[in-house]
Amino acid sequence: MRKSVVFHILLLCLCWTWAHSEVDSDAIQTLDQGLQAEIQDVKINQAERTKQTNGTVDLWAELKELRDMTIELKTDLKHYLSRTEKLEQEKLDLEIRISSTEKEMEEIKSENADRAKVAFSLGLTNAGRLGPFNTDITLRFSKIFKNYGQAYNPDTGIFTAPVRGAYYFRFTFFEINNAHWMGIHLYHNSKIIMTNYDRSNTYYENMSNGVILELERGDVVYIVLQAPYTVYDEKRNYSTFTGFLLFQL
Repeated sequence: MRKSVVFHILLLCLCWTWAHSEVDSDAIQTLDQGLQAEIQDVKINQAERTKQTNGTVDLWAELKELRDMTIELKTDLKHYLSRTEKLEQEKLDLEIRISSTEKEMEEIKSENADRAKVAFSLGLTNAGRLGPFNTDITLRFSKIFKNYGQAYNPDTGIFTAPVRGAYYFRFTFFEINNAHWMGIHLYHNSKIIMTNYDRSNTYYENMSNGVILELERGDVVYIVLQAPYTVYDEKRNYSTFTGFLLFQL
């Protein structure tokens, strides 16, 4: 500001000097040099102000860019935190479901551990034809495929119920080229539950049946071959007897 005032004063002096023509050439040269210096100072000051202005503009641009980046980071952080919170909730829900499933599995295992496991599957004999006999005999199925719970006794041919429950029994018998009839009884204790007959003169013949029985613990089930009938079996397992516990009562 001071230099600008000096410049204007010198300019006025020059004009006055030219007007009166009383200043010598040296004075004019000195004045001209001063004016040139002032002009140079003004240019330098103007360049510095321009540089400062440009620097200020650049600074504001950088600040604006930083502000935009901050806003963007805040938005990303908000989304990240929201997603993280959602994932944590999903993890918690999953852990709850897993815990519930494990509890249910433990309860099922406990129930199964307490539940009786009873099932048998048997073949009659490899000897071929049995019978005819003069009296009824209890068939002893000697080929044990499975005997879970050991409730069937192959020495006596009798199944003994280990628990009260509903049981399923099924049998199949076979004959071939025999003039005698097949004839069996299925017993529950001393009561005949069912009787089956069939005959094969010149062809293969099968008969089968099944039944569900409610048994008390200690009740027995067995199959009797009637006199004077026959049945046939060998290594192909034509004549079989199967039973298992459906559920306890």
